[in-house]
Amino acid sequence: MAAFQIKLGGDWKAYDDAEDKILKRAFMAGFPNAKFELRGQHYSYDFKRLKQVNKDTGKERDIRPPFKWKAPAKPIVAAGPTTSITVPDGAPGTTIGIPHPKDPSRMIAVNVPAKAKAGQAMLVPVPTDPNGPGTFAADDPKSSGAVPAKAKGKSSGAKVAMKVGGVAIVGGAAVGAGVLGMYAAEHGIDATGDMLADGAGDAADALGDAAGAAGDALDPAADAIGDFAADAGDFLGDGADAAGDFIMDLF
Repeated sequence: MAAFQIKLGGDWKAYDDAEDKILKRAFMAGFPNAKFELRGQHYSYDFKRLKQVNKDTGKERDIRPPFKWKAPAKPIVAAGPTTSITVPDGAPGTTIGIPHPKDPSRMIAVNVPAKAKAGQAMLVPVPTDPNGPGTFAADDPKSSGAVPAKAKGKSSGAKVAMKVGGVAIVGGAAVGAGVLGMYAAEHGIDATGDMLADGAGDAADALGDAAGAAGDALDPAADAIGDFAADAGDFLGDGADAAGDFIMDLF
């Protein structure tokens, strides 16, 4: 069982690819609850009780995560609304700007973890106030030092990101992003195999970085990653279809 499943009519059914990807990101963010809108319906998820609730109809259904998956011990980003992008080339260890989902004329300043890898899925907290801390105007004349951050390829969200240099950021702050792939190693080889980047090469690289940080105990996992790459899908390899296209609340 490599996908999230829902119980329908007494039988377990896998979520479709798009919803499965969303649920995996929410689950691996380390929060007990998530909510979002999909296909015109409002859903909430309780990962402790393993329930899906349609907020429009009140219908509650049982759900279950992929086999042997475990959520991180603690959240990887701040609680609240988040969006997801793909880490652009050259972005790790820098501050980049992405369009604010609620106001495209504003940008969110995002601190990208130094150990992130280009192409990984990255959750970004979305400031509720487009003019508040961690944001700046896309056409701010002081942003002349901002340059496009080249994307690895798949996500238009990455393509519209920019490196921030000399930009006047409101409140002088930037939001802290969480890279999902950096937390895969703590869940063991059985769980890690289903969530690593698409392709054995990318998967081995991602796990190798995690192993370097976590110690020699992860070496067997790195050796075995090829056995699991076929199930990796694009959980890490395609962080988002577009920056700001989708928002989910984590709490």
